[in-house]
Amino acid sequence: MKEMRSGALAATYVGCFLGAGYVSGQELWQFFGAFGNWGYLGFLVAAVLFVLFGILLVRLTQLCGSAEMDRVLIPWDIPWMRRLTGAIAALFLLGVVVIMTAGVAALLQQLFQVPVWLGAAVFTLIVALAAMAGVTGMVRAFSALVPVLVGAALCFAVAAYGKYGTGGIFSLTPSNTNPLMPNWFTASLTYVAYNMLGAIGIMTPVALLVRRRRSVYGGIALAGGMLFGVAFGVISALAVYPQAAQAQLPMVALAATLHPLLGVGYGVLLLLSMFCNALASLVALATYLEQKHPVLQTRRKLLPAVMAPLIWGGSLVGFGDLIGVVFPVFGYVSIILLILMVVHLIRCKRAVHSVKTEPAVAGDAVNV
Repeated sequence: MKEMRSGALAATYVGCFLGAGYVSGQELWQFFGAFGNWGYLGFLVAAVLFVLFGILLVRLTQLCGSAEMDRVLIPWDIPWMRRLTGAIAALFLLGVVVIMTAGVAALLQQLFQVPVWLGAAVFTLIVALAAMAGVTGMVRAFSALVPVLVGAALCFAVAAYGKYGTGGIFSLTPSNTNPLMPNWFTASLTYVAYNMLGAIGIMTPVALLVRRRRSVYGGIALAGGMLFGVAFGVISALAVYPQAAQAQLPMVALAATLHPLLGVGYGVLLLLSMFCNALASLVALATYLEQKHPVLQTRRKLLPAVMAPLIWGGSLVGFGDLIGVVFPVFGYVSIILLILMVVHLIRCKRAVHSVKTEPAVAGDAVNV
C-alpha cells in the first residue's frame, strides 16, 4: 500500500473504536452517561488519552520497526511475557468480534424481529469472508465509511435536540451500579485501556505505512476530535431523552422516536459501524496469528473457518451483558500494558540517541 496520510490514519484510528457499543450508545452510556454530568468530563479525559496513546503507539511501532503487537507492548526480550501479552491481546480482539456480532444480532431482532441466532450466524459469515482482504482492504473501507458514520451520528444528535430540546443535556442523573467502575475517573481509564488494547493489534501493521511525523500527529489529533464529537452527540442526545438509555441499543430506540424510518436509518448506520469494528479486529487477529505461525499465511481461509463457530457461540450471551463485564475486566489488565508501552518508548528513544542514528521503519524515506 502507498504512503498513508493524515486523513486515512485518522479514519483508521477512529474505526478502531466506532463499534456497536460506541455508536449505539450502550457502551458510552455505561461508562460515561451513568455518572451524570461527570461523564462529559470523563470522556474529555478519555479523548485526550486516546490522542496521547495513539501517537505513542504509532511512534513506538515506527521506532522499534516491528508490526507484531507483543513486541510493541513488551520492552524486554522475555519470550514467555511476550507470549502471554500476545495471547491477552488476541483474546480481546476475538472478544470484540464476538461483541460486535452480539450487537448485530440484537439490532436485527429489535428492528426486523430476526432470531438472534440467525442474525449472528449471517453476520459472522460476512465478516469472516471480508477479512480475507487483509490490512489494505480494511484501511480502504475505513477511509470510505468512517467520515459518513461520524457525520450521520452528529446529525441524529441534532435531530434529537430539535424534538426534545436541549434543556436536559447537562441535567444527567447518576445511575451507575457497576462495581467494576466505582467512579467516572476509573471508568474513563478502563475505557481507554481496553479500547487501546484492541487498537494496538489494528494499528501496529498500519503504523509502518505512515512516512511523515506530521501525518502521525495531525491524523491522531483529528481522530481524537472526531471521537469526542460523536461521544458528546450520543451522550447528550440520550440525556434529552433518557428513556432510550434502557434499551439494548439506545440510539436506535431514540432515532425510532423521531421517526420510524430514522430508527431503521440509524440501524443501518450502526450495522456499518459494527461491520467496520468487527472486520478490523478479525483482520488484526488473523495478521498476528500469521506473524507468529508463518504456516498459516498459506492457509488464510482456515483461520476464519475455525474462529467463526467461536464467534457465533459467544455472541449468544447477549450484547449488554458482554459490554458490562468483558470490557471492564480487560480494561484493568490493559492499564498495565499501556504502562509497558510507555516504558518501551522511553527505552527505544534512549537507544536511538545512544547510537545517534535513526532506525529504518519502512524504507529510507521514513521520517521518525
